Amino acid sequence: MGCESCTDGSCQSEEKGGLPPGMLQRYRLGVDRSDGFLVWIETERDAEGNIRVCDHVKELLGKIRQMDGGRSRVWGVIFGHLELKPLYPELYAHGVDTLYEVHDRVLSTFHPEAYADNLAQIIVRTEPAVVLFGATPRGRELAPRVAARLDAGLTADCTELALSDRDLLMTRPAFGGNVMATIRCTSFPQMATVRPGVFPVPEPFREGKGTVIYWQSTCRILKDIISSEIKRDSGEDITKARILISLGAGVKRESISVAESLARKLGGTVSCSRKLVEKGWFNQSRQVGQSGKTVAPDLYLAFGISGAVQHLAGIGLAGRVIAINRDANAGISEVADEIVVGDANAILRELERSL
Repeated sequence: MGCESCTDGSCQSEEKGGLPPGMLQRYRLGVDRSDGFLVWIETERDAEGNIRVCDHVKELLGKIRQMDGGRSRVWGVIFGHLELKPLYPELYAHGVDTLYEVHDRVLSTFHPEAYADNLAQIIVRTEPAVVLFGATPRGRELAPRVAARLDAGLTADCTELALSDRDLLMTRPAFGGNVMATIRCTSFPQMATVRPGVFPVPEPFREGKGTVIYWQSTCRILKDIISSEIKRDSGEDITKARILISLGAGVKRESISVAESLARKLGGTVSCSRKLVEKGWFNQSRQVGQSGKTVAPDLYLAFGISGAVQHLAGIGLAGRVIAINRDANAGISEVADEIVVGDANAILRELERSL
């Protein structure tokens, strides 16, 4: 029997493999089946050597739930062995429905080529509409490899995500941070890396039950890793600080100890602009901005920071910004709730002394 578009009852068409246009439209045969979200579950070792789920993974899971109200299926992919089992309830409680564990003791250590091969195979099997990675050093190394294997697009270093039906709207800094670009991918899967710290870490919202599927890795071409060492900063994680005392090019080196004393009194943490990292005064883990970290403190005190667009890209989520600068028209005044005009070093010392 012919469909409505076939006037003579025959189903003949030169397009789409012989399917008549009416059948193609009526049964939506040209619509991609991809649906749901897949998240790479990155793990790390804490100070005691215990394995834990990275906070940015929970941020991504919380954002997925916020965008679609928990309607879509969520897959997680994690690599390792028996040590991963205690993590299952936490992942399920944060929104993972089905967890693929690439069950291989060798892959407890990060192997980007093997991780990419297995992730690509799982993505082909599950057909998610969206694949998300944290924009961590490992995520930035892994995501492009997966995209290349799938011949898919990838939007890197996103600071915001939104959903329009199945279309993911991905926002990131562009043109050196001078503009914020919102990107829509034209094919599936839609892939993105997302900066850690741009979304809040949600509380668990359901009982920690779900499904785990053990996936046997077929990749045996592994690089020999001679040694692996996690470089840790002695200070606190600036992305978790509720109060940040941030220093820029307008402060002197001797003001660092004053800022640290002030931070202790306020229960905060000291951060900096890129200029002070380039001078060697701070580790890059303390840097705020496009090439550093995105922060979301309740209070951001900026001493001697002019406010280049790259720096402003990292403080858009701050609750309240107070800038201390000699120049009342410095770039940071565009986003500051208040600006105090004066010598940042003198004001920093006086504020520390008054407390």
